[in-house]
Amino acid sequence: MNSARSILLVEPSMLTGSIIVSTARQLSLPEVRQVASVRVAQQQLAQRDYAGLIVSLEEQKEAMELLEQVRNAQLAVAASVPVAVTTAQVDAHTADQMKALRVRRVLLKPFKVKDVISTIELLKNT
Repeated sequence: MNSARSILLVEPSMLTGSIIVSTARQLSLPEVRQVASVRVAQQQLAQRDYAGLIVSLEEQKEAMELLEQVRNAQLAVAASVPVAVTTAQVDAHTADQMKALRVRRVLLKPFKVKDVISTIELLKNT
């Protein structure tokens, strides 16, 4: 696997993650590699470059800290890597944080598979 061409998905729900991973595979989109926690994502991103990130805000504090580490070039992934987030809701403070961290897209849960596909394509093409 060439992880530099892959997208890292941080998604605690195995069901949601497997749907995203299998949909990307079936449609010949870039490989999506799922991890279930921000802690595991940090380990992956410390060792490998990825073409994009999709991060669940379920672990909101930890997820925002991870995005800060990415943008501050503290991991192996490029500081400019395109990022999308998934979340059930967004308050004004979180929206401001995401803007400052240059989040490209927010997918509100529950989201449609077509929205995930367009997000993967967006991350791949930037």
